[in-house]
Amino acid sequence: MPKIQLPSTHPQIACTVEELARLKAAYESKGPEHDVVAAIVTKAEQALAQPLTFPPRGGQHNQWYQCEHCQTALVTMDDTHHKCPACGKIYTGAPYDDVIFERQHYANLRNLSAAAWAYAITGRKEFADFAAKVLLGYADRYEKYPFHSNNLTQDKSGGHIFEQTLNEAQFLATEIGPAWDLVRDSDAFTPQDRQTVRTGLLLPMLQTIAGNSAGKSNWQTWHNAAFIWGGAGLDDATWIRRAIENPTNGFAFQMQTSVTADGMWFENSWGYHFYTLSALVTTAEGARRLGLDIWSHPHLKKMFTLPAAYAMADGSLPRFGDDVSTHAFGQWSLNECAYRAYSDAALRPMLADKPIWESVMFGRKPDVRVPPAARGSEVLRSAGHAILRTSGEAGLSAALTFGPYGGFHGHFDKLSFVLFGFGRELGVDPGRATSQAYRLPIHRNWYKATTSHNAVLVDGQSQQPAEGKLEFFDATDHYAVVTVSCDAAYPGVKHRRMLCLTDSYLVVLDDLSAEQEHRFDWLYHNRGTGVRCEDAKQNDTAPNPITGLEYMKNLRVGKTDASIKVQFDMTELTTLLALAGAAGTEVRIGDGVGASVADRVPMAMVTRHGKAVRFAAVIQPIMKTTSPVSNLAMEEADGAIRLVVLTSKNRDTITLAPSGKVVVATHGM
Repeated sequence: MPKIQLPSTHPQIACTVEELARLKAAYESKGPEHDVVAAIVTKAEQALAQPLTFPPRGGQHNQWYQCEHCQTALVTMDDTHHKCPACGKIYTGAPYDDVIFERQHYANLRNLSAAAWAYAITGRKEFADFAAKVLLGYADRYEKYPFHSNNLTQDKSGGHIFEQTLNEAQFLATEIGPAWDLVRDSDAFTPQDRQTVRTGLLLPMLQTIAGNSAGKSNWQTWHNAAFIWGGAGLDDATWIRRAIENPTNGFAFQMQTSVTADGMWFENSWGYHFYTLSALVTTAEGARRLGLDIWSHPHLKKMFTLPAAYAMADGSLPRFGDDVSTHAFGQWSLNECAYRAYSDAALRPMLADKPIWESVMFGRKPDVRVPPAARGSEVLRSAGHAILRTSGEAGLSAALTFGPYGGFHGHFDKLSFVLFGFGRELGVDPGRATSQAYRLPIHRNWYKATTSHNAVLVDGQSQQPAEGKLEFFDATDHYAVVTVSCDAAYPGVKHRRMLCLTDSYLVVLDDLSAEQEHRFDWLYHNRGTGVRCEDAKQNDTAPNPITGLEYMKNLRVGKTDASIKVQFDMTELTTLLALAGAAGTEVRIGDGVGASVADRVPMAMVTRHGKAVRFAAVIQPIMKTTSPVSNLAMEEADGAIRLVVLTSKNRDTITLAPSGKVVVATHGM
């Protein structure tokens, strides 16, 4: 890495001279660019009009802001009273009050940033004075605030303002560091004040963060961002070099170790992919303004171009792992930075068609957004996902996961899939609770568990961390098919799954075998207002050894040897699920948990026992004009499994060979 030259005048890292000039010019102009910049000035003016309050101690993670019994998010009555909307219980004191303190710390630091930018743009000293009060206030309090962590211990992962080095690093890199760079040369500080900010806030924050080396982790990407921005604030290039060059934690290490060859962040969750990408962009932009080029790392560019490959029918991304709802084309700020760095036409569909802060700063004039290119089916081998797409009235798309386990934010969901059609989500992966219920049983026993996914459960227990294998993939103008397998999710159990997507339905075939008898539960969750099945009419009250059973409601059960038909009802749309029959089959319908315990998602569970079990299913969303599948049959010959799907127009035959290869044939009726 070249020698780092730290300028003696500022700002030096929050923006370049040219970038600040563009922001000032936009503020002095009229129109949408003015409005973007003026919004920051207005936010700063509003901050000045309110009393500046520092909480008595550091904040706490939102995972504590939930009812222990109902496992649902609390509602704030006031700063010291927090109510469960389900049972009405009132919580008070730590750690619940501390979540409110956290929100106040967030507000203070975001107001600090707004005021610092407002000063740099307008030159009005009152903004610098406010920023100085915030910086000096936290410099005076930082080490006085008790050290604490998100698990209520003295764990090294904790902090003083926040409960995690993660949060402290993020706010140092995105709010405190830029604000200090923008106002440090102003008359709002005496020489002693400047020293107080350095020694009372910047340095101890960096030392706290440095005490928790996280290695392969989204935490460490934010730590590195903090080292860049904090080091620049201290005029100490040692921290900057640490951010990039540290052999077991630095930027180069993260790019090599934590990003797949396809460009997916290793945790296999789109929420954390973009969360991490925010840290990497913050690091790369800070480095750029210090004369260092790390944008050129090829894995970094792939992290921006990859999401388009996963876009489902409604533009959203599969909710794998600890994700809530992420859109492929909604990361405007990040993509604006990437486009400035790469000028790659592939990023044009991901840019905003109206001015945003970054487009104004970089001097790009937004125009009509370029529509994303139509994509076919594809396999992302190192990330371990198959994306299936077909044309037709339904515009079906599906995504299947077979790749490496994602660690803390990964789920026990190997070989599970999601399904989209008619511009909406159908087959559901719940991701995580919107309230971040990481510490509660519902996260472990539902969101992370196999039960909540469109997967096969063995003996009622979640999978072990595992990686599957791609066996076959093929795509034509009329269908897309993939075969995957996994022998490690359940010891002694071999599982092969085949998905075949046509222009009107999805076929799912599961072939499972083991040396001993097991219970196998085939699970499917589909959006809707309700679920119906003629074979499941009795209330299911019997004990059931299923992980996550306590989160399933309205269960009805039945037994049949014949084929099974389940109907998921939606407004103007119905999803039909049909399974080929087998002796001694139990079928259950009910509803499980979506974004919260109050968000109910209809589900079906089909149970079979034995050493060798197969499930063959066809899933078809239909509108009033759609012709439904009339029959699904499964046959075996010479080790191959053949599925025959009948519609009003065609007789489709899908044959899975012992090798995993699939042959699809269509014959008119």
